[in-house]
Amino acid sequence: MLAGCSGNGGTTETPSSAPAESPAPPSSSRQAPAKSVQLADQCMSLPQDQHQALGITMPPQPRESNGKPGCTYVSGQAGSDQGWNAFVTVTTTETMQGFTETTANVVPAEVAGYPAAQSGNEGRNCMVSVDVSDQGSVFVNAISRVQNVNACDVGKQIAGAVVQNLPNA
Repeated sequence: MLAGCSGNGGTTETPSSAPAESPAPPSSSRQAPAKSVQLADQCMSLPQDQHQALGITMPPQPRESNGKPGCTYVSGQAGSDQGWNAFVTVTTTETMQGFTETTANVVPAEVAGYPAAQSGNEGRNCMVSVDVSDQGSVFVNAISRVQNVNACDVGKQIAGAVVQNLPNA
């Protein structure tokens, strides 16, 4: 919290003719450099050469979720009860702060050195939003098809790889 000076002794300020500025929006606690959130191809947020290390076994599928363009990545065989699905978007329509204001049961997290927030349901479903920019975020919605794979762990791992792939703003 900033406190004003009382002006005892010293110089006095002259009134400014400039209009008063409106207060700035709440600032981010991000210490790492801001990242660019402009992507021409959402499925390039995780290049092919990273798929095996992340456990991705199916080709990425571009799609839209809640009006956000993104890409779905899959681990395991389609239709099986093994593996996970993750919808990933680098979005300019929602910041991490916006995510925390509109999502229930959010807990703070950290992803690749960036502040993040996650909201999960018994380890099987998890949404992760990473504060990479004042203009947007990295968002992952992960769903685990097996009890022993925590969707928040998958979501944070995928989000971390995406963050590392984004150029600095």
